[in-house]
Amino acid sequence: MKRLNINCVVYFAIVITTVGFCTSSFSAVPKGQAQPRSYLELPKLREFSTAPYVLERRGKRKHLIVIGSRHERDPNSSMLDGIEELFNRIRPEVVIHESFVPEQLKTMPRDQAIRVGADLGFAVYLAGRHDAQIRSGDAPEKAEFKALLAAHTAEEVFVFLTGQRLIGSVRNPDLKIAQAEYSKFYLEYLVKNGIPKRDDWSQWNGFLESYKRVVGKPFTRESWGPIFVNPTVNATRLNQVARTSDVVRDRFLLAAIHKALKDHDRVVVVFGSWHVLALEPVLNELVVE
Repeated sequence: MKRLNINCVVYFAIVITTVGFCTSSFSAVPKGQAQPRSYLELPKLREFSTAPYVLERRGKRKHLIVIGSRHERDPNSSMLDGIEELFNRIRPEVVIHESFVPEQLKTMPRDQAIRVGADLGFAVYLAGRHDAQIRSGDAPEKAEFKALLAAHTAEEVFVFLTGQRLIGSVRNPDLKIAQAEYSKFYLEYLVKNGIPKRDDWSQWNGFLESYKRVVGKPFTRESWGPIFVNPTVNATRLNQVARTSDVVRDRFLLAAIHKALKDHDRVVVVFGSWHVLALEPVLNELVVE
C-alpha cells in the first residue's frame, strides 16, 4: 500500500521530516528462505480485504504482533477497536509504524490523531498510552528514490511519486490544493531526496505533460483514481513503479522488525495490510526467541 497521504500541512510534515528515520539497511531475503509474495498475487488471497489482518509470533521471551491495517480516519471504526485490544494484550515496548511522525501528531487526543493521521495517528496515540517507543519501519526517501531510479525512468518515478504522495490515492482529488503545494513538493521533497531537477518539472504544467507521456492520456480530476498507483494491478506503467516502491519499503520494514526484536521483548507493528500480506511467508518463518 502507499505511504500515508494527508493532503494538508500535517501531511507535508510527515513526508519531508527527517525525525525518526529508520537507519537500518535493507537487503533481499536470502535464497533458500521463504520469499515475500508478489503484490500481483495478493488479490487472489481471501484475506486481501481483511483489516486488521494480524500475524502473531511468540517465543519464550519475545512477543511480536504485526497488524495490517487500512488508512482509516473514522474514530468509530471497529478496526481501531481491534487494534487497541491487541495493544492492551501485548503492552508493547516498541511500536513500529508506517511513514514518519510529525511532532504535533504525538500530542493530539485520540480522535484528532485518527482524523489527521489515520491508523498512523492511532498507533502513535496508543504507543503513548503504553509508554512505548515509536520507530518508523519505512524506507528513508533518499534510499527509496535511489532504488526506484535504478529500476525505472526518472520520468516514471517523478509521475508516480507526484501522483501518489501529492495528489493522493483518492477519486476526484482537490487539484487546487495539489497545484498550490506543487512547487514546494517538487523542490523540498522530490529534488531534495534525489529526483533530478528539471526546469519543465518545476511547474505544474510540466507534471501534466510528463503524466500524459507515461500514462498515455491527459491527467484530469475525473480520470485520476487509486488504481494508477495500486501495486496489485497492471493498469499503467505507474503500477510497476508502485510495486518496486513497496518491495523496497518492505525490506526496510523487515530490517526494523529484526532490530526491534533484538533489543526488546514486546514489539507491535502497524503497517498497511498489503505489506503484511506480502511479507507473511517471511514473517511466518521468523525465529522469535
